[in-house]
Amino acid sequence: MKFASAAAVAAVLLSVVSAQKPIVTMTSPLANTKYKACSDAILSWINPSDRIISEIVLAYGPSEALQPVMTIAQNVPAADGHYTWKIPCDIKNGDKYAFKLGTSPNLAFAGPFTIEGGVGGSLPAGSSPGSTTGNTSSGSSSGSPVDSAGAPGAAPASSPNNSQGSQTSSSTSTSSASSLVSGSSLMFKCVKFNYGKEADVHA
Repeated sequence: MKFASAAAVAAVLLSVVSAQKPIVTMTSPLANTKYKACSDAILSWINPSDRIISEIVLAYGPSEALQPVMTIAQNVPAADGHYTWKIPCDIKNGDKYAFKLGTSPNLAFAGPFTIEGGVGGSLPAGSSPGSTTGNTSSGSSSGSPVDSAGAPGAAPASSPNNSQGSQTSSSTSTSSASSLVSGSSLMFKCVKFNYGKEADVHA
């Protein structure tokens, strides 16, 4: 019985990992690339597994705990093989940026890379910039805040008469967020950055 249970668990884990097929194979940027604020960052890829890349997100942090900074594009044709993003001049400087392409379970990552020369200051170690939604056509930041669920804007404040409903909603949201974090942890353990030679990119 124990052997059968172990085999069943192994089969489930294998199916989860198999389902996490990269949406593309990233070829640029290379790991440790250095970008200048106000310049163009060119993302390139091969071997698309889907017709559309649902979103391209700029993220920040260590590979096992990336936090979204801004969505720079949505619904990009995978067959194009590349996307050019204009780095905002007011972006914060940092050396743990990364690009995340697609949505779970079909994801692709590129990084880590550095952005310097921004007028928004520098990021302390282990911190993450505030999240914003980028312009899907030009790739420039629109400055619209993104809440913890990834949707633009923030939830409206609850009235005193709805305090009980708010508490229930909060508990449900907390439970959902915990489930998402657990799923993300498993996902990140299955994904590794493609480290390559250092490159400098200037405007």
